[in-house]
Amino acid sequence: MQRSELDRVVDEIRSFFTDNTTRMTEQVGRHPASAYYDPDWAARERRMLARYPMILGHESQIPNAGDFRTDDSTGVPVLLVRQADGTIKAFLNICRHRGARLCAEETGNRRLFVCPYHAWSFKTDGALMQTPRPEGFDGLERESYGLAELPCEVRHGLIWVQLERGSSIDVAAHLGRLDDELAAYGMADMVMERDEYLDFDMNWKFVIDGFLEVYHFAKLHQNSISPYFYGWHSPWDEFGRNGRLIGVRKSFDTIRDADTSVMSNWDLLKTIAVNYVLFPNTVLVWQGDHFESWTAYPGKRPDTCRVRVQSITRKEDAVPEKKEKWDRNWKILIGTVVAEDWAMCKTIQEVAPYMPGDELVFGRNEPGLHHFHGQIQAATDQMNT
Repeated sequence: MQRSELDRVVDEIRSFFTDNTTRMTEQVGRHPASAYYDPDWAARERRMLARYPMILGHESQIPNAGDFRTDDSTGVPVLLVRQADGTIKAFLNICRHRGARLCAEETGNRRLFVCPYHAWSFKTDGALMQTPRPEGFDGLERESYGLAELPCEVRHGLIWVQLERGSSIDVAAHLGRLDDELAAYGMADMVMERDEYLDFDMNWKFVIDGFLEVYHFAKLHQNSISPYFYGWHSPWDEFGRNGRLIGVRKSFDTIRDADTSVMSNWDLLKTIAVNYVLFPNTVLVWQGDHFESWTAYPGKRPDTCRVRVQSITRKEDAVPEKKEKWDRNWKILIGTVVAEDWAMCKTIQEVAPYMPGDELVFGRNEPGLHHFHGQIQAATDQMNT
């Protein structure tokens, strides 16, 4: 975060303490509970998600030419391959002959991808190289039957893929003013420390919701993180479809009345936690010495989802000697989010169809919820215009 913006955030938090308030919307919001359980609503959201860049990993996971990863988290089979020129391309992991899954391994290194069904082979750039018994395919325009490529871009070390073929991808434009802010953290020089999937019985949007307000800290997290964070006084800012919520640590008390002009960025940053909501389905949490990335994908039913949880840190910290530290951090992370937030959301999922008036309430003190769900609705509506 740039220093001018950090100073502004600190001043805003101070004003919240003085006035005993937090960031507020003009009025209370009301949102259909059916957004979490209706199959038609879920189908529209899946189509909408395909139109936006989604994070499928960090480039450190495929560092060398020919390195690849397969990814089914979005519900679409994707093959990511590092090219000879250092770029990364994304393809549908589908053979163009009869639709077999081209590559079954999760990761590895190859010069050719050979279909296990009829041995059609493809180069790492997706070009069709060989069809056994080629006389059987006289008249086939081979150059038109390479792997289907998906829009893909590496930015801030993250691999962004758009599932809608034929569209263009511009991550910087998508991030807007957040692009420079994220660049300042140097994620491109970091590496993936941990990358795991969690399947859960709740709508995918619940994952994002949990990072959009701190109002629940005092009660839900009273025995975990509440002693370390304020459940009030949190700045919220919008950046186009994206957003940023600041969590205020209790350690902010040490700088509330101090002359922060003589303090370093780190002195200020260590008193807050920063949640970046990257539309449409990722929350990136800055935790000082690492980032947590939470990406939620809709399941086959509205009440299921798959969540990709990643830990991205500095190279010197992603070493075997520090594994115990990261294991301990992971245990706290899962114990808080899964055992508390998601357990609660699962119960909400179960009763959502019975909500009086099919209505959920977003408080004035929950501006992140207003914004995120408004952007989901707007992006979904745009498909019909």
